[in-house]
Amino acid sequence: MKVNIVSLTCCAGCVSSFLNAGDALLEILSQDFDIVYSPTFVDLKEVPQVDLAIVEGGVRTEADEKLIREVRAKSRILVALGICATHGGITSLGNIISVKKLLEKEYFVLETSKLPELEDLMYPICNFVDVDYYIPGCPPMPFLIVHSLKSIVSGKTPTRHQSVVCTECNRKIIAAKLDRLYGIYDKEADPNLCLVSQGFVCLGSLTREGCGAPCPRAGFTCFGCRGPTDSLLYRSRDLYSFLVKVISKRTSIPEEEVKKELYRNPFIFHTFIFSKFERFKARERII
Repeated sequence: MKVNIVSLTCCAGCVSSFLNAGDALLEILSQDFDIVYSPTFVDLKEVPQVDLAIVEGGVRTEADEKLIREVRAKSRILVALGICATHGGITSLGNIISVKKLLEKEYFVLETSKLPELEDLMYPICNFVDVDYYIPGCPPMPFLIVHSLKSIVSGKTPTRHQSVVCTECNRKIIAAKLDRLYGIYDKEADPNLCLVSQGFVCLGSLTREGCGAPCPRAGFTCFGCRGPTDSLLYRSRDLYSFLVKVISKRTSIPEEEVKKELYRNPFIFHTFIFSKFERFKARERII
């Protein structure tokens, strides 16, 4: 299968995660993939016609938009890889201020006329082209990428992950009695107890599983990079109230007090709410 690997506006972490798959990567490269276009691996300027295109990053520049439309037109199957491609991701934090202010703040020492032409906002790629499969994550874990791509290559439907990260976390959930919430660096976390039960704001209860819960297992709160699970996918307004209920139930802190605590951090859902996000056309495409 001929493959294009394309990077739009991003940190290139998702392709790096793919490269970190070790022997599984060598197997897929030797048996299934013929990578014909990738600025990381191949010195080829023209985007060729292929069977599969893997795209990381979102659309922030006019060049991004032109490229993703060309890639879609020349690909039989298109996979959005990583939270920036699927939801807008961390890069969409730039959407909270105007382009003018963004340039003044970050590029005040440079001649901005030499920078790429920016769109008004950061967009996930589904706002411009049809996407066959979405693999969210920041970045998606190597095993998730390889297993999903091998299924696609063999003509099978990739395994979908429809539950929440809590189902992959081995921490024990208890109904604790706390009087406040904590930042992750405010105190040392118990390695066995649910982070929410300890007063930390962890999004594992509303985030799509499939990553293996590496963050909460390591003592760091889930920040939702796999996006909302199926039950919350089309109900973004419910994300906040759902999180408030979970935290209140596991800490015994009244919901109104939880809301006051969360109000101090408006970036809780920063990975998927700041872009101009058009809803997925079909949840069955989200892996």
